[in-house]
Amino acid sequence: MDTLLSAYQRLLTEVARDLHAACGALEFASTLGVQVPALTTYDPASPPNGNLTWFELPVYENDQAIAHLRLGFDPGMPLPDPEEQRLAHALVELAVLVNRARTQQASAHQASRRILAVTEEELQRVILDIHDGPVQKLFAASSQLELAAGLVDQVPEELRAPLEAQLARVAGLLQLSLNEIKLTVGSMRPPEFRRRPLVSVLQGLVIQHQALTGQRVQLRVQGEIPPVSLPVKIAVYRILQEGLSNAYRHAKVDSLDVRLSREDDWVILDIADEGAGFDPPLLEGPAGTELEEHIGLRGMRDRAELVGGHFRLTSIKGQGTHIQVRVPGDV
Repeated sequence: MDTLLSAYQRLLTEVARDLHAACGALEFASTLGVQVPALTTYDPASPPNGNLTWFELPVYENDQAIAHLRLGFDPGMPLPDPEEQRLAHALVELAVLVNRARTQQASAHQASRRILAVTEEELQRVILDIHDGPVQKLFAASSQLELAAGLVDQVPEELRAPLEAQLARVAGLLQLSLNEIKLTVGSMRPPEFRRRPLVSVLQGLVIQHQALTGQRVQLRVQGEIPPVSLPVKIAVYRILQEGLSNAYRHAKVDSLDVRLSREDDWVILDIADEGAGFDPPLLEGPAGTELEEHIGLRGMRDRAELVGGHFRLTSIKGQGTHIQVRVPGDV
C-alpha cells in the first residue's frame, strides 16, 4: 500500500504542477471499497488560505462519482482549459482503475491462499475415511483368511496343497495392499501445520522420507527463516514432499540436497540431485503442459503460485535436477 500511495502522491503533484495549480487534493469515493486516504500536496493540518480559486473535477463511472480532484489556483492564474481538464480526468481515472485491479488481485490472492488450507482439511478427511473404511475392511478380510487357513486340515489331502498356495497368494496380496495404503496415508498425514514452524515440519518430512525410502537427504537451513502463513507452510511442505518423491522414483540417486534460506522478505526452498535428469516440460504461459503425467510438476507450480510465490525447474539428462521455490514470508 505504501508504494501505491507514493504513486498517487506523485501523480497528484505532477497534475498540479502541469496545470500550474498552487495545490491539489485527490479523494476516492468510499463506494469503491478502496482503502486509500485522501491525498494532498499540502499539509492537511495547515490548509491553504482563502485567496485561492478552487477548481473541482469529479470523475464519474456509470453516473456515480468514483473520485474527486480539487485544484487551488493563485489569483489571476487561468483555470484549466477543456483539453487540460480531459488530461487530468484521464490521469485520475487511470489511478482508480489501477487501484481497483490491485484490490481485485489481492482479493483473488487471499482466496487462493484459503483454498490451500481448505484442500488440506479435505485431504485429511479423505485419509481418515480410508483408515476407517477400506483399511479396516482389509484387516477384517485378512483375519477371515487366517481362520480359513486354519480349516485347511479338514480338506481332502489331494486338494490341500493347491488351496494352501492359493490362500497364501491372497494373504500376500492383502498384506501388500495394506502396506501400500499405510505408506500413502502415513506420508499424507498432517504434520501439525498450525502449531509447528516451517523448519520443524520440513525436518519431520525429511526424517520420514529417509525412514520410508532409505534415501539420504541433506537438509541445510541457512540463516534465520521468517515465520510464514499457514497456506505458505502447507504449500512448501507439499512441494518438498513431491520433490522428494520424484527424486526417489526417477532420479536414481542415493542422496539429494535440500536447502532452506532467506532472501529479503522471501523464503527460498532448493531441491537438487545429481541423478538421471530429464527434459522438463514447459510449465509457464499458455503453452504450459496440462498432461496427466506432469500432474506432480503442475501441482508444485500451482501451489507456489497460489501463495504468491514462484516455481522454477531446471534439469539436464545425465546431470540432475534442480527445483527452486520462492514464497513470501510474513515479515
